[in-house]
Amino acid sequence: MLRNGKNIADGAVIETQVCIVGSGPAGITAAWELQKAGVKVTLIEGGPDSPGGALDPTWPDKSLLYAGKADGQFEEAEPDFLIRPYNRAGGPWERERMFGGTSAHWGGQSRPLDPIDFEARPGFPGWPIDRADLDPYYAKAAQLCLLHGDDFSPQAWAEILGAEVPELTGFDTTIYQYLGKNYLNFATRTFDGVTIADTDVDVIVNATLLEIEQHQGRVCGLRVASMDGADGAPKKATEFTIKADLVVLACGAVENARQLLLSNVGNDHDQVGRYFMCHPLSNGPVLSASGAYLTDAQTRLMAGQTLSGNRAVPWQDENGVRVSGRFSPTADEQKRLGIGSCWFWANYGQYYFEMAPNPDSRVALADTVDPVFGQRQTHITWLLSDRDEATYTQTTALFKAAVEELGGDVYYQPWPAVKEGLTVNGHHIGTTRMSADPTQGVVDADLKVHGLDNLYVAGSSVFPSTGISNPTFTIITLSIRLAEHLRGRVGAP
Repeated sequence: MLRNGKNIADGAVIETQVCIVGSGPAGITAAWELQKAGVKVTLIEGGPDSPGGALDPTWPDKSLLYAGKADGQFEEAEPDFLIRPYNRAGGPWERERMFGGTSAHWGGQSRPLDPIDFEARPGFPGWPIDRADLDPYYAKAAQLCLLHGDDFSPQAWAEILGAEVPELTGFDTTIYQYLGKNYLNFATRTFDGVTIADTDVDVIVNATLLEIEQHQGRVCGLRVASMDGADGAPKKATEFTIKADLVVLACGAVENARQLLLSNVGNDHDQVGRYFMCHPLSNGPVLSASGAYLTDAQTRLMAGQTLSGNRAVPWQDENGVRVSGRFSPTADEQKRLGIGSCWFWANYGQYYFEMAPNPDSRVALADTVDPVFGQRQTHITWLLSDRDEATYTQTTALFKAAVEELGGDVYYQPWPAVKEGLTVNGHHIGTTRMSADPTQGVVDADLKVHGLDNLYVAGSSVFPSTGISNPTFTIITLSIRLAEHLRGRVGAP
């Protein structure tokens, strides 16, 4: 069922077993898995029901609700980060306020996190779960994403594609699979022949969360409002309440933190909003590699991909199987050097790396308020650290040595020049990180907010580290795992 929040009576109370706030890959995956087990689910979305709705001139521009202040690395590189457009040609879609969320444009690059990503390192406590805990759910996520199995080993794909696995000393070839179709908007895709709106899930668009109400360690209600922009002056239309046994925030890393801060929930240890991370990407070539080894046609298949606008277009064979590979330091080299992971696009000279967790890189509340609901806006600060510089300088040196060993050569730019041109590669991570110790994070291993009995968080905001893989595949994996846990709590099979 799909309905618009402004058609819900002012003052109405909706009762449900599970309420999910946010309709991107995290929220819709959890909703799908829960409704299969007969759980009563309400899924609310602040935006319209389609990108077309966002283009409607009577629909308020998302900048009204998403605007705020961007500091740190953003100040020079991307001052409009918070409101980068989804309603103009060429604008990157990263904070979609619409039914389907970021899945409306997801290119489908899929790869699990590596085992090392979960491990403790100097200054980083690690995840409270390990890769083995997620493996069964990665297999289910591969099916949900229409991938060609859950084997991501380069050896397996080299055999399938008749290609050689590139060998660089100190580096692995990392394999990415792509969706089994060009787009997989979770709002419109079919699950077992039906869309999520065709199921018993109560999908409410134009439903903005205003407040998480709590009492004695439990969420007791959600204040929700719709808006109306038909007269050219966007304003609040109706307000209603949702009462749920269990609540899941699935609004993305920026909004998950903002919603908790607005309601003063889950922040007993000043952890909400901290450790904002991304995958910094060089805005242009930072290195050039020469030598027959890196330009051989078979190797090129595994070492890079092409880009078209904002969508990744990987290599594919005549059967439509699409994969790409990149070079990233081995786990042993990461441990030896004390650095994060990264990968190189050998064909394009671009560089993309794992950002170290930094408590001062964070989402907070701004002093300004939005003009529709009067809620405080976002103040986001993106900060890089000395460890990020070490990751760049040591891995580029490692890459240069490996290529020279093969008779090639590499030139790379110094860190200050690279740092100046870094941008966020669309992956917003951290801000409500998972931890065993409540003083070190926001949610526990089951994604339940520390100190609250029935509030959960889904999405990449719970990642304690970024790894080097695109996050959506792991987001979906964690949502499948979360749904299994929630089914147990409501007594569903």
